[in-house]
Amino acid sequence: MSPDAEVVDVLVGELLEFEDLAREELGCAPRVRGSRSGLARSRSVAWLVEQLAGVLAVEGLSVVPSLRPAEGEPMHLVEWSLGWEERLRAVVEDEPRGASPARCRCGERSLRWDARVGFFVCGACGNHVSEVEERGLVVDEAG
Repeated sequence: MSPDAEVVDVLVGELLEFEDLAREELGCAPRVRGSRSGLARSRSVAWLVEQLAGVLAVEGLSVVPSLRPAEGEPMHLVEWSLGWEERLRAVVEDEPRGASPARCRCGERSLRWDARVGFFVCGACGNHVSEVEERGLVVDEAG
């Protein structure tokens, strides 16, 4: 198995395990067992999205990730998701650079990428700027 396929396999495993826990906590029917195919992943993601408000409302419902320094340490779904986003970006080398040349709406040039929140954050005023907005600001200033 390639390293990239192994990463996806671990992600899918954690997602399906979390879905099982969430279904149990919410009193829902168990998921259909079987493969870890694209269809199984799609069903899992669709179910979690459909039940997201209920899932987030369950106190103590956590994902137990297998790719962490403190293996087995439970994480909230949001923290888990952001961690996976960071890992997957690293796999495809798609992480935005640290600092942006763009000027924030406050006038300062202090936008830095914060992977934990998935936005550029202004060091002067704390404004959050998406990647798309940041690219637009750079293009506007260049033009």
